Amino acid sequence: MRENSECEYAGQGGRSRVSQPWKTATGVAIFMRVGIECIMRFVFEQAQLRPRKMLTIVTKSNLMRNGMVLCDETALDVSRDFPDVKWDKMLVDAMTVGMISSPYSIDTIVGTNLHMDIVSDMAAPLAGSIGIAPLSNIDPMRKSPSLFEPVHGSALDITGKGVANPIGAIWSAAEMLRWLGPGEQADKLMRSVEKVCERGILTRDLGGSADPNGIVRAVIEDIKRKYGSK
Repeated sequence: MRENSECEYAGQGGRSRVSQPWKTATGVAIFMRVGIECIMRFVFEQAQLRPRKMLTIVTKSNLMRNGMVLCDETALDVSRDFPDVKWDKMLVDAMTVGMISSPYSIDTIVGTNLHMDIVSDMAAPLAGSIGIAPLSNIDPMRKSPSLFEPVHGSALDITGKGVANPIGAIWSAAEMLRWLGPGEQADKLMRSVEKVCERGILTRDLGGSADPNGIVRAVIEDIKRKYGSK
């Protein structure tokens, strides 16, 4: 999880001396206590809901000693409201190693926009394929609309080839249903996805031969068989 409106992707900075050999560009990471506390409180709440109640905060505060130190300080403050959550900090370079060497030791992860952009793409293949990973851009305060989409984006390089994996999009739809309601419909949808995968109906990225339409048809048929046509 990451705070999606600030940190390294805040769009702050610029260029100067553009006609000189010493042309300079700056990119400024923005860290605001209010934004950090919002995401930290949300991720502690999410970790609290998971069976292992584990949270890892990814940082580079050993070298980036202003914004990321503020993140660490805010996390410590928020953690006092969640005594049942086991949490620790891990440097981002150590996290890349840990995800490969010991993925089951990690549960819920939070970090800066840039770090989690990289780490989330690493996590998707560990689950099988980047094609299955959902993405939720949410407002925990529920004051603004939330956006749900597959992690892989538009994947224009494989458009029309019949090799895309639709599970990421279906799972994103399930996350949207879960956000909008009690979650029963989301659970039904994902149980059908799991059943289709168990039957070996898979796209090429997961070792199968089905095309996207075949996956979608199989999921729809399973839903109809279990829950009727309505």
